[in-house]
Amino acid sequence: MTADFTPKPRSSQLLLVAVVTVCAVGSGWVVGKLRQVRVEPAHMNPDPIALPPATRGELLFGVYCVSCHGPEGQGDGPSAVTLRPPPRDFAARPWRFAVTRESIRKVTLDGIPGTAMAANRTLPPADVDALVEYVYHLAVSRKTVVHEPTEEESLLRAAGFIDMRGTEPPALVVADMAGKEVKLSDLKGKAVMLHFWGTSCVHCVKELPHLKELEKSLAGRKFTVLHISADADDLHDAQKLVDRFAPGLRVYTDATGLGSARFEVQTLPTVWLIAPDGKAIGRAHGMKDWTSPAMRKLIEHAW
Repeated sequence: MTADFTPKPRSSQLLLVAVVTVCAVGSGWVVGKLRQVRVEPAHMNPDPIALPPATRGELLFGVYCVSCHGPEGQGDGPSAVTLRPPPRDFAARPWRFAVTRESIRKVTLDGIPGTAMAANRTLPPADVDALVEYVYHLAVSRKTVVHEPTEEESLLRAAGFIDMRGTEPPALVVADMAGKEVKLSDLKGKAVMLHFWGTSCVHCVKELPHLKELEKSLAGRKFTVLHISADADDLHDAQKLVDRFAPGLRVYTDATGLGSARFEVQTLPTVWLIAPDGKAIGRAHGMKDWTSPAMRKLIEHAW
């Protein structure tokens, strides 16, 4: 007689299955309601879900924004601790732009490059209206929190950098044309600039002579720049290009191909500034004026 070793379901297992089922059904119901709100205009549906704009905006905010900004828009969502820069507290001032429905709409649609605020152009116009109205409500309904920037924050902002202070930069190993490797972790004790650039990026190439002059002006100090090509299939070609416009600069590449993703290189050029203690200071995207007093002050302050 063969023994039956089929495991019998325990009451705790049955309870877990029941909870998961209820959650799945509940989630499906919310998604279904949201879809109805989004795609069933009154003239097409004789009995639409009559949600007031604030309620619909709150529902949309819960789906798309709460994870980062938190339920009250205080920048304390569950994902906030992992984001640099952190999500905004809507009541905090100053903003980078005027606190208006128009500015909120622009950020909702276009996002903010270099941050976790991604562009979103898939929402129907009615949903965008409702979401913008709810975010505006969160921004003006609470008592304003005035934030006085520190010296470091002011320097970063003036130079066009996103504040990354205190964060641990990802691991990075690059190599030059001769195959000599450089590890970011081995450069502690120096201020380091990671310059992710591309051979097909016109702005990147224009910046090379200015970056060379910056390095030259800081010669003798504990400061180094790693020019990391993000698009060259052959590093020799990248080095030849650099030699034409800024002879003397050494080009590096990340053999793993993971560096651009780890350092959130969404646009070229992208620059990271690393402090001598190995912690990140700031991140910048796009062409910069490397000869400006603000830029010089920021880099010198890195020591």
